[in-house]
Amino acid sequence: MGGVTLAQAYYALAAFLLLAGWLVVSDAPVLRSFRRSRSATVLLGLVAIAWFAWWLLNIPEADLAGLPRLPVVIGFIAASLATFVYMPDFLSVRALAVIMLFLARHVLDAGYRQLPASLLAASASYGVLILFGFWWACSPPVFCRQCDWVLATAGRRKVVGGLSFLLAAACVAQSFRLA
Repeated sequence: MGGVTLAQAYYALAAFLLLAGWLVVSDAPVLRSFRRSRSATVLLGLVAIAWFAWWLLNIPEADLAGLPRLPVVIGFIAASLATFVYMPDFLSVRALAVIMLFLARHVLDAGYRQLPASLLAASASYGVLILFGFWWACSPPVFCRQCDWVLATAGRRKVVGGLSFLLAAACVAQSFRLA
């Protein structure tokens, strides 16, 4: 995702937040079933694997510490695909967390040295994507407990979904100011 503008990063962040907010507010059944869903695991897992493999194929040689690029990429892909067999439980949550971390990285890269225009992007990335991405990747059952807690009452769904919508609207507004 090299060459992404800050406005494009804000659009990607807004799309992610809108989707999350809509799923929460609508009490989408996918939030309850997705934790152990084989199709969600395959879809999100393959997206995360492809995104990281693409990143490995495009990073500068110096970042590979002298290792040959193709064997590193093949080794990573093989190890990642093995998780589908040897670590399938809650893999959809872990894959979602990895995608959140990748999105945060690209948003932060796009906003590098663009303060104050990138302050909202950095705040949302650190406050939402990185915090929850690391937390859920390390402990997927936490996602389940948090999800169950938020979805337990209509009031919580409205508050959490509403905050997500507000952040998304702020990202879109900021992107218009940059375009």
